[in-house]
Amino acid sequence: MVPIVKEENLGEDMAIDEKKIGNNMYTVLSNRQTGKIALLASTLKTKILAETMRSFGTKVFEVKTVTRDLSPSYDWLIRQVFMNSTHIADKFHVHTHLFDALQSMRIYHRQQELTKRRIKYEEFKNKEILRKQLCRQNNIEYKPERFIYKEPNLSNGETKRELLARSVYLLYKLPYKWTSSQSQRSEILFKLYPDIKTAYELCLEFRIWYGKINIGQNIMDIRSSLSQWYMDVEKANIEEMLNFKSLVERNEPYILNYFITGKTNANAEALNAKIQNFIHSNLGARDINFFLFRLRNYFS
Repeated sequence: MVPIVKEENLGEDMAIDEKKIGNNMYTVLSNRQTGKIALLASTLKTKILAETMRSFGTKVFEVKTVTRDLSPSYDWLIRQVFMNSTHIADKFHVHTHLFDALQSMRIYHRQQELTKRRIKYEEFKNKEILRKQLCRQNNIEYKPERFIYKEPNLSNGETKRELLARSVYLLYKLPYKWTSSQSQRSEILFKLYPDIKTAYELCLEFRIWYGKINIGQNIMDIRSSLSQWYMDVEKANIEEMLNFKSLVERNEPYILNYFITGKTNANAEALNAKIQNFIHSNLGARDINFFLFRLRNYFS
């Protein structure tokens, strides 16, 4: 199903993204300057999308930039359809992968703490089963005991499990944006888990490099700074950060293109949010055909 195909909505700066509507995933190609949808198709298959976009004719040669996520399928699609365009890796999606790497470390350590608690509970449960059997054999009344797992409180009054659970938001923030309680929590967190501290500092280094301050700067200097960050990651030898580094290396040309134009997929994400609000205001998308009809009239 292709509810929207409008050649007139193509422009120099386009964005491609995916959106869930009802029970299906849709590909959305939108104009970053006007916010209008040029293509809405209920498929993520690149061959079908490429065949559909051929209906745009020679208009595709006017497209100069396309912002996208790091999916290899979008890479192939844009090369096939918008041959004169520059690919720009979307900054939002790159940061999402960066934060996922950092948060996965926090989750790993929390799972380790939960594992300790589970092992203690299993030991307690096995002892209770044995005690119950002994009571029956000796005709003694069995009185079940309550499982109590005592964890020492840290200096801010939290346990390790609570510390790791409540540190989720501070790891997204820059240090100067921390609240006083988050600053105290981060100090304890980084002392107990120095690998998280190292990974957080590498994330800060990458975020500063990826900042607006470098837009328009000499691309060789920018590439050199990135190479230095690569070396810092290799020196730290943290698996999650090495995986993210590999992702950046594979998509380096498209990430570096951001510093030429400073363009992101922000408009596409905003359009996704508008579509979501449209779904809510229309009480869902149960009648998908009527919903797509209204969507076409409103967004294209």
